[in-house]
Amino acid sequence: MNILIYALLSIILIELVTILYFYIINWRKSVKLETIKNNIESLANEKAKVIAMESIEKARKEAVQQSKAVITGKVYEQLAPYMPNFKHNPKEARFIGSPIDYVVFDGLENNDVKAIYFVEIKSGKSSLTNREESIKKAIEKKSVYFETIYIDNKNI
Repeated sequence: MNILIYALLSIILIELVTILYFYIINWRKSVKLETIKNNIESLANEKAKVIAMESIEKARKEAVQQSKAVITGKVYEQLAPYMPNFKHNPKEARFIGSPIDYVVFDGLENNDVKAIYFVEIKSGKSSLTNREESIKKAIEKKSVYFETIYIDNKNI
């Protein structure tokens, strides 16, 4: 009977050792998987940071380029009457800036205006805005008028 108890205890002990062995193996695998998961998350976070920084840098560069283009355009607008391809007398040009850059009164210097030109200055590849295009169409349809408005001093 003692041998039977020892055999039974030995089997139980072997089963416990086997269970412990598999428990340790599974625990190691879960630790490994957790480590791999953490590494992947860390790498993903680092990659996301790099992508974000690259996107921010790209946006900054584009903003600077856009700003330079706008500033260059503004400078050209102001200097346009003194450039060789401006075909009007600079003394007869009046800068408005918006919605059209210049109104040129051809002949104003001699007090004999023969024509009035609306001039829009563009640089690079820029084109007319919708607003500028609508002004151009109104002028082409000859929907241009002169109006005199008298202000009554009593109402001021």
